Formats: sequence, structure tokens, C-alpha cells
Amino acid sequence: MFVRMLDELRKQGKEIVLSGGKARTVRLLTREDGMGFSLSDFTASAGAEAALWYKNHWEANYIVSGRGAVKEIATGKSWQLAAGTLYTVGPNDRHLVTVTDELRIISVFSPPLMGNETTTRTVPIRQLARSRPAASACS
Repeated sequence: MFVRMLDELRKQGKEIVLSGGKARTVRLLTREDGMGFSLSDFTASAGAEAALWYKNHWEANYIVSGRGAVKEIATGKSWQLAAGTLYTVGPNDRHLVTVTDELRIISVFSPPLMGNETTTRTVPIRQLARSRPAASACS
């Protein structure tokens, strides 16, 4: 058993700044913890946008606060994100996340992230829609 506090992890330098400062994540649990999944506290500023593809992970995202949208690239279908919303993505789900009002998300990854990832390796939407960009996918 162990207990971790978000503020303590930040003080220890465990907060990762992404997208030129528009997003931040604290990896609360990582592969090293041996839980079989990882847990992240993610915050993105209004106006942030990312095209994502997690080719080796399943991910569940629970919106704690804020507003935005998630769009499935393959179908063009879009869902609004707000507090109390859960969305999931898997190895085949290339998607676009846009942030309207600062968005805070609790994310669970399986298999777990190592925890030191510093980029989402985003790519232009056009490239995602027409190809299988192995170099641009999170591992």
C-alpha cells in the first residue's frame, strides 16, 4: 500500500509540461508501480488542440472539469466533453481533442505508461485520416 498527493508529486518535479505549456500532466501511477495500469491527472488550457493515436494502449478519460470535444477521425463523429463525461479510446481510435474551457481529465492507461513520456507526438489531421503514421503514434 502507498499514498501519493498531487501537490507533493508536483513539488518533486513529476509534472510534465506538454504542447508548449498549454497542457500539463502528473503521472500518479506508472508501469513501475506494478498495478497493471497507469493513472494521470491532465489539464489543458482553452484553445489547446491535439490529434492523438495511442497505438499500444487502451485509455479511459473522465472529465473532472472544463469543456471541450473529442472527434473520431475515421468517422468524423464528435462528442462534447464536460464535467461528468467519460470517453474511451483504443489502439484503433485516432482522435482529435479540442479544449473550449480549461479541461481537467483523469486518465487510466492499460497497459501502463512508463511515466516519463514528454510528448503526445501529434500529427496533422489530414495525415491521420489518410495513413497509419507509426512514427506519430504514442507507444
